[in-house]
Amino acid sequence: MGFFKGILFGAGLGTIGGLLLAPRKGEETREKLITSTRELVVLTDELNDNLSAFRESAATLKETMDTLVPAFKSGVEKDVEEFRFQAEPRIQQIQAQLEKINQSLSTDETKTVIKKGRFSLTRPAEIPNES
Repeated sequence: MGFFKGILFGAGLGTIGGLLLAPRKGEETREKLITSTRELVVLTDELNDNLSAFRESAATLKETMDTLVPAFKSGVEKDVEEFRFQAEPRIQQIQAQLEKINQSLSTDETKTVIKKGRFSLTRPAEIPNES
């Protein structure tokens, strides 16, 4: 506490010294101080009004978010579940088709088809030399 008392005391002495040694008359200095103080009060009031408006806006925004976010979240979750419900049968169909394609590819690998004009010739795959 001693430090803060020293700061306040020093500030008071500096203010008094400044007033006494000021180049203006005392009346002019008082008027300037009063004008500056009034301007400071007006600015402080405006700042307080703006801060109050900001707090109110922030509170309104929080209330709005508290009501909208859960509804939005549940809507997104519902949409994802619907998509999943519709996609699963299609995914199963695609997987079945892939299995059929893979099976047919494994049986077709043993044949070679040569097409010339309207005719095609099917040959078995070449057997590697067993020498």
